[in-house]
Amino acid sequence: MSNLAIVIPAYKSTYFDQALLAIVNQTNKDFTLYIGDDCNPENLYSIVEKYIDRIPIVYKHFDENIGGKDLVAQWERCIDLVCNEEWIWLFSDDDMMDPNCVKNFFNSLNQYPDFDLFHFNVQKIDEHEIIIDNFYFFPKILTSEEFILKRLQGGCFSMVVEYIFRKSHFYNMKRFVNFDLAWGSDDATWIKLGKNKGIVNIEDSKVYWRKSLINISSIVKDKKILIRKLNAQIKFGNWIYEQSKQGEFKIESSFLQSQLEKWFMSTIQSNIEFLNFKLVASLIENFNSVVEKEQSTFQKVIFLYTYKIYRYFIGIIKKIIFWRFLKLQRQKFQSLNTFL
Repeated sequence: MSNLAIVIPAYKSTYFDQALLAIVNQTNKDFTLYIGDDCNPENLYSIVEKYIDRIPIVYKHFDENIGGKDLVAQWERCIDLVCNEEWIWLFSDDDMMDPNCVKNFFNSLNQYPDFDLFHFNVQKIDEHEIIIDNFYFFPKILTSEEFILKRLQGGCFSMVVEYIFRKSHFYNMKRFVNFDLAWGSDDATWIKLGKNKGIVNIEDSKVYWRKSLINISSIVKDKKILIRKLNAQIKFGNWIYEQSKQGEFKIESSFLQSQLEKWFMSTIQSNIEFLNFKLVASLIENFNSVVEKEQSTFQKVIFLYTYKIYRYFIGIIKKIIFWRFLKLQRQKFQSLNTFL
């Protein structure tokens, strides 16, 4: 039996066929694909059955949808489908991978047999599989402390599909850290799993993360979702801070506080147009309390709303310039027609 399980917690069908095809096209097929259908109302199995004779597939249709309420619980019940495989690659129903990913994972595992966590570099693709961005490429070995600081400083992008982890270590470390919408859950878990040895980067293959309107990372204008994300981000920041206080990570406390503050304020600033004054104040007050930051919430809110007003007027100016440009172009076109 294979030592690698590729696990897909499946629900969306839009790009599911492309995701499966990328897995089927692996040059090394020494793996089992586990698919946990999260009670999708469509017939996902009609897509799966096209590949059932090409690779080992275990398909499970769950009678209850739980991903919409607790995404981490859906991840974990899919992982619990795995039989004897020791390595888990939690993938998705809309992303893709290079054809040599499995092959190069086993090559890296032969080089670093004692490590528990492996990583692929990532490129962003659009709905048509066109590469639209290159994300930060990991060094060969990255410690959990380095990972924390790079994430807080915006120095690396990280999604759940980039990682392969040792199953026994995952269970020994008490599975995923669970935050609402799984927002930060994967990052916290990689930090935890890589704490003792670090993360090995598999340099010769890439994963392709799809940016589309149907994934949670792309939802920015739904205020309810945004607030849930921000509250989950506060809990993630609190988790990092508390772990550090307990000596789990070697990061100086005041420096970590400042990095957490910059990271959270940057998120608030980038979403300020969707948040009202009272909500911003509440979020900042909550964040300050969980990371024990003794600074004036009022000053921060005033700064953010000054920035919001600035962005509002810049937006108006851009619209005025745009419409004047269109007016001039229309006048030129009408003059040309008159001349002709």
